[in-house]
Amino acid sequence: MHEVDRSRALTATDVARAAKVSQSTVSLVLNGKWQGRVREETARRVLAAVDELGYRINESARNLRLGSSGTVLMVVPTLVNPVFAVIHAGAARVAAEAGLGVVVFPLSAEDGCDPFSTPRQSLDGVIACSVSAQAVAKLRTGLPLAVLDDTPLPDTPTVTMDTGGGMAKALAHLVDLGHRRIMHLRAERSAWTFARRAEAFDQCVLSHPQLSPSRLVTPFDLVDVRGRAIAALSAADRPTAVICDDDNMAMAVLAAAAELDLTVGEDLSLVGFNDLSTATVLQPPLTTVRLPLGELGAQGMQALIELRGGGTPDSVVLPTELVVRRSTGPAPA
Repeated sequence: MHEVDRSRALTATDVARAAKVSQSTVSLVLNGKWQGRVREETARRVLAAVDELGYRINESARNLRLGSSGTVLMVVPTLVNPVFAVIHAGAARVAAEAGLGVVVFPLSAEDGCDPFSTPRQSLDGVIACSVSAQAVAKLRTGLPLAVLDDTPLPDTPTVTMDTGGGMAKALAHLVDLGHRRIMHLRAERSAWTFARRAEAFDQCVLSHPQLSPSRLVTPFDLVDVRGRAIAALSAADRPTAVICDDDNMAMAVLAAAAELDLTVGEDLSLVGFNDLSTATVLQPPLTTVRLPLGELGAQGMQALIELRGGGTPDSVVLPTELVVRRSTGPAPA
């Protein structure tokens, strides 16, 4: 075959010379588009030249020509909460099948700097997860956008979870167990998903006039949650059941109950949200609303891929499920 100067980087031109074909033929073969356009014998000769020369495709240059970087940016509120790791895993699985990678970025950068300075041409799209489309407006200029777990927008594919339905199921479960003093422990966050849970609780209690509902708003700090829960559970008319906006918050309430010598599942019933892996190993195991977090990420990535291909994906609402474990029981006398 044609002799090549090994002191420099190999190019597709070198492959073409070695295989005695045109550079366009090499491009067709290496991009898998040769069937029906290049003879099989010629394609084999090109691949043989690639093997002999040890040629490797320059992916950066290839993606630049194709108008693709192979990278999707997933913006999340924080990296502290493990739910976003589960969502990312679902998105990354679907992305990998399409030859894409996913970069995760927390919108609330701790150093207070500009959240993302990478040139837009290095991204193929943006997924806003539990943050509003407005919050990522600067990041996604001119890029395809899919929204997860936030306010549905016109002309923007949105994948949400029926968190309101999950709250309704949790409340109905406690009412069936005879509880009347039920507290909703609310995360002090403006996110749409938490607003939906609060709205559902407030709406559902209207259908049960026998209830004495209460609401406790607390920052998403477990030490703070524990302290406020101790105060609420020390009252003479304390709630006999608590629904928490998050499994982590429920763990803090579990610690508060232990300090007050309240047995969860008997003296106090406790419900969480998310169904994290830790929910099954708590004592007692936690009753919680299972959110399809992995499927949320997968469906969001699928919508973005369809959007990039010129499609118009529909918005999706994923169902939720109440998983009953031993942290809930009949209301105490």
